[in-house]
Order: sequence, then structure tokens, then C-alpha cells
Amino acid sequence: MRRIDLPLDKVVEEIGKFYQFDKHHFIVMNAVDLGDSIELQWFFADYAAPGEVTMFAARSDASQLIPSITSVVPSAWVAEAELVDLMGINIENAKKGFVLEEDFEGAPLRKK
Repeated sequence: MRRIDLPLDKVVEEIGKFYQFDKHHFIVMNAVDLGDSIELQWFFADYAAPGEVTMFAARSDASQLIPSITSVVPSAWVAEAELVDLMGINIENAKKGFVLEEDFEGAPLRKK
């Protein structure tokens, strides 16, 4: 796996330079609660070499607005909406209530 660490404000730009819909499959967006910050991860598989995965990673604090990559990968809205519900993070244009009820309190995948 290839890991590319980026500042949060460069994620959309750099994924946009990398991603080609006919060469890459967007696998998922993940978020890892590190206690003092959240590591955001975007995973892509290579169609020509299915075992090759590229991960883009950026760190954020839980209150920061995270940019959406849906302008580059339209299907990313699903993963983004899941993380809004399950991690309690704020992703640009993603709405709460996709996986959990809108009025659900808390973030089940966050450390307590």
C-alpha cells in the first residue's frame, strides 16, 4: 500500500490530480480517532493491479470542517455520510441521518 500524507486543505486538489475514474476504484473513506485528533483516510484501488492500494491521509481536529471529495469522486457521498453519523465529524455538504437517526446523540465510533 502506498500512503500519501497531506494537509487537510490539499486533499481535494491532490486526490483530483490522482484519481482517474477508468483507472481507480474509490474503496472507502475512513476516520481514526487518535484521541487528540482524527486521521482521515481515503483509499483507492488500481484496476490494472487490483492488489495495489493508494491511501491519502490527513489529520484534523474533530470540530474542523472536512472538505468533501464528491466533486472528484461523486460516489464518495456514501462514505462521507457514514462518517458524519458514526464519527460525529463535520464533512462539507454531508448530512447527518444516513446510517443513524438524525436526532441520535453521540458518535459510536469515537473514543470515549
